[in-house]
Amino acid sequence: MAKMKDGITASIENDHKEDEVPKVTVFIPMGPEAESGMKADPYEHVTINGALPYYIRKGEYVEVPVPVFLQLRNKYPNI
Repeated sequence: MAKMKDGITASIENDHKEDEVPKVTVFIPMGPEAESGMKADPYEHVTINGALPYYIRKGEYVEVPVPVFLQLRNKYPNI
């Protein structure tokens, strides 16, 4: 990435790593449709900023970024 050196613009590396983003461990239960034997979607779908889709597997402990956790908490207040 090219850095601007005009004395006004701050130069920030845009190469942030995924490991630097704070994460939260969540567990989303499978739901009643899976227990009854019906075919159920094994993933919970979350979209951040309308462009970043996340697919969180239900029935397992998964680490997700904080913005994804905040959206999941709206749908599942007990996680």
